[in-house]
This record gives sequence, C-alpha cells and structure tokens, in this order.
Amino acid sequence: MPTVGDILRAEREKQNMTVKDIEKATSIRAIYIQAIEDGKYDVLPGEVYLKGFIRNYASFLGLNPQAVLEVYRDSQSPPPPAAPAAPPAMPPKVERGKEEPGAHSIGRWVIVLVVLAVIAGAAWAAIEYFNQPAPPPAKPPQAQVQPPAPAPAPTPTPTAQKPVTPAPGTRPIVVVAKYTAECWTRVTADGREVYEGIPRPDETLTWNANQTMTVHVGNAAGIDLTYNGQPQGRLGGDGDVISKTFTANTTIQSGTTGTPTGTPRQ
Repeated sequence: MPTVGDILRAEREKQNMTVKDIEKATSIRAIYIQAIEDGKYDVLPGEVYLKGFIRNYASFLGLNPQAVLEVYRDSQSPPPPAAPAAPPAMPPKVERGKEEPGAHSIGRWVIVLVVLAVIAGAAWAAIEYFNQPAPPPAKPPQAQVQPPAPAPAPTPTPTAQKPVTPAPGTRPIVVVAKYTAECWTRVTADGREVYEGIPRPDETLTWNANQTMTVHVGNAAGIDLTYNGQPQGRLGGDGDVISKTFTANTTIQSGTTGTPTGTPRQ
C-alpha cells in the first residue's frame, strides 16, 4: 500500500516540480517536505503541524487533502492484538504406587533435622539475650531554642503591560508576538533569519528590523501579533500556515497557504 510520502512525491514528479518549488509556493520548509515524503514524521514540530503541512501540500498539487489524510491515519493505526499464548502443559502426575522405596523415611529425617536446628537456634538466641549488659540510662533531652522566623518578603505589585512601541533612535520595525498555543515560528529580519522554534503558550517574544520583517507561522490560531504598538490579532485558523511581511510604515499579507475558513479540521 503506498504511503503519504509516495503519493505526494509521485504527483510532484508527475508535475515536473522540485522540493524547492513546493517550498516557494506553500511556505513549507524544504526539510519538512522531504521528511513527509520519506515518512520521517519525527522531524516535524508536532502532529498539528504535520497534518496542516500534508493538507496544504496535497491541496497545492490538486489532490484531495481528506483522502491523503486518511492514508496517513491508516498508517498510524495500531496493529491488531496478538493471539493469547497457549496455557502451559501440566506436569505429569506421579502415581503413588510407583514411588521409590525409602522416600518417606528420608523425608521424615529431614523434618526431624529441621525442627532440631530451629530449637537449637532459639535456645542460643535466648542465652545471648540474657547475657547482654544493661544499656546506660538515656540523657534528658535538651531544649532547643528556635530562631525567630524571618519576616515575609513584600509581594511586588503587578503592573499592567503596555504595548511595545519603538522608542526614538531604535529600529523602525518592532513586532511583538504573544502565544496562546504551540505555534512553529520562523522570523526573517532585513533578509536574515533571526528566529525559528516553537515557543511555549503564554510566552511573549519581540523582534526588531530596519527595513522589512517576515513572520512565518505553522499554526496561525496560536499567535497574536502587535506591530509598532498596533494589535494585528490572530493571523488565521488552527493548523493554517501563513506568512506576513512588515515594513517601516505598512504591512503586506503574503504567502497565505492555510485551510480556507469553514473547512473541517482534523
């Protein structure tokens, strides 16, 4: 049965496109496209991003994204449980009429020797107990003086956070990202990549640039952006792969490859 990677690779080669062509058209990094085609899913940031990348990749090639996702789910289904092992064979019964002669007499002698050993051990323990010297009287406990407990430190009063705006003399582009869920993020400032990763929920990051800044996200519903003190809101829905470019005075929406609004999500 062909895998998801086999289906996507075959259609890509049928349309005479390279991995770089797919990266440029969908904003999905080439390393992730190659990992999907090779079935190395552990390279990708997580399950949400993997399904979003597969959906966007299949839609760009003109395939049915739901059918391709079904192939992925079938490949991840657990194998059927193994058949229960057969019960172990019972040992053969020994017929009483065929026991070796003298077995009962040997067993009786063993029991007698064990009883004698137990009695001798108990007697020796009793003799040792009565021969031990009496322990010295215990000293009365001394009162311990407890040091005074330190005074509790004053609790700092939380202050309200204000929107980040560029101060005079700083770079003209200031972008603040506040995360509400896991979201793969790659930031390019003035043509140079300055960040790539998956921040924790409730984490806030700030980036600066002189001319242009492009923010690529893999889960647009998990991030809120503020540009030069102006809230931009969420960029899209769950699992949407979106790129947004900021300049010194304007913002340009580009590279939106997420699932259209209203499409059922997995």
